[in-house]
Amino acid sequence: MKWSTLNPVLARRRYGEMAADRSFVPAELTAEYASLREQLLQAIPHFDMRQDTGVSRYDVAAGLALYRILGAAGLDVRTAADDGVWRFLSLKVVPDLVAGRWPQLQEDRFWRGRSRIWLRTVWWLVHLTWQGSAEATEAILSDVTADTIVQLVERPGRGGFRIELTRALFRERSRRKLSQTAFRALMKLNTARVVVTEPTFCDGGVDGYVGELHAYIFGRAGRPRQTEG
Repeated sequence: MKWSTLNPVLARRRYGEMAADRSFVPAELTAEYASLREQLLQAIPHFDMRQDTGVSRYDVAAGLALYRILGAAGLDVRTAADDGVWRFLSLKVVPDLVAGRWPQLQEDRFWRGRSRIWLRTVWWLVHLTWQGSAEATEAILSDVTADTIVQLVERPGRGGFRIELTRALFRERSRRKLSQTAFRALMKLNTARVVVTEPTFCDGGVDGYVGELHAYIFGRAGRPRQTEG
């Protein structure tokens, strides 16, 4: 599939037009994109605040469906790094889906700020925590919170995302059943350490590096230490 993009100027214009009359309808789509839209809407129901599903559970389910469907359509990591692709999907293909999730109509969830575009965020959430199968990844993310998502997706580091590292961090989080406070401390420490330490060169590789982070934060007392930042 050839992926279309939308630049910021056109994205701003289209969002403004739809927001003005609160009419978030898809654009005229090619047959490929019309089929993609149909698949997405079949797999991801519109968010209903009245249902007791929880925002984070909905985001995880949406991310898993998006990851599967876009992957089958040929989306790769390089394409997923292009914000223009997410702007096009958000504003041309499934704007109603995004508007349903964000009824306050926050434009950054449609097109502004790469770490805030909702479709991009939930796709990368799944990719960065992937454990080999949808079932295993869903289990890893079963108790994810909005803050957890922020700690992951909005902390790419200077060199971008380190995929094997983030997957190992989430395995550790799940295995040790870390509290949100402890996981936040783990992510802060990693952000500082990874600048000067190469995880793959540590004793035990990436998993050994993650274990060292955990040991430093908890120490012998078993309680999170204070970290800077």
